[in-house]
Amino acid sequence: MSEKIEDLSKADSIKAEIYSRPNYLNGKYKIGELIGLNDLENVKSDDIFFMETLRVKADSADKIIAEAEAQGKDTNNPDVMKELGKEINALGTPIHRSEAVMTAISATLHMIFYYGIAIGIWGLAFRKISLFIFIGVGVGFLISLLSVASVVAYSRTKQKIQDMMFGAGAIWGGIAMMIGIAGVIAFIIRLIFFK
Repeated sequence: MSEKIEDLSKADSIKAEIYSRPNYLNGKYKIGELIGLNDLENVKSDDIFFMETLRVKADSADKIIAEAEAQGKDTNNPDVMKELGKEINALGTPIHRSEAVMTAISATLHMIFYYGIAIGIWGLAFRKISLFIFIGVGVGFLISLLSVASVVAYSRTKQKIQDMMFGAGAIWGGIAMMIGIAGVIAFIIRLIFFK
């Protein structure tokens, strides 16, 4: 009646492996309120990416619990385990692959918009707006593809995605703003000196 572990899908195998961990069996994941691990039975196992993320979280949880026990902390005490749970949850909330991909698409659209506008402003100075907007869209797409979207799409926690989006906005958004300001200056110079 029972399925062999070899017959399970990869996601089900990961779920079974987490179920068999001592800290799951003794209820420490549940007591510590570890997001994703405390209600593993409700997690759909059709998302391998999410299950792999939960396994990484379980690895981190086991390591932190073992370190606490080595320091003499009683992890059977619910108060101690809840404190450790806060520390473990601070490492990041696991996300599904679809959420990471949708955020990557959003990041790409933002870069396309920023650079389309910023480089498009240069089109005012050279009287070729549509060409410069087209170039800006291409530049924004390439920047996103090479440095933002590819990293965001494979991020496993909300915090990592938020950090990546903030960093991308600060760096690439700042550069787009400087390009746009320089374009405005070039346009003003053309209006004043090259009517």
